[in-house]
Amino acid sequence: MFTERLKSLRKENNITQKKLSDEINVSASTIGLYEQGRRSPDNETLTKIADYFEVTINYLLGRTNQKYFRADETISFHSKGKLSDEDMKMVRDLIDRLVKNHKEEEKKKD
Repeated sequence: MFTERLKSLRKENNITQKKLSDEINVSASTIGLYEQGRRSPDNETLTKIADYFEVTINYLLGRTNQKYFRADETISFHSKGKLSDEDMKMVRDLIDRLVKNHKEEEKKKD
């Protein structure tokens, strides 16, 4: 599953194997081997790939079809029902605004 997801993410984002390899500090041939399923990344490299594409490691490994981190699920888990539905909605809205602002700032840098 990792091989398909890596290749798909790379193509969706119009990233060459060379560009990705430069970004995560591995050789372009290593990316090719990952995509062919002939080699697997170590944990550090897997984390770099997930961070680069802003997806979860679980998504990369095929453990979930949810690409992106959902902070509200983590908050729900840790609060164990301590937040009302209204409070959770406020938290989700705040997170959505923060993520949107962050993405806009990142685009400005490019």
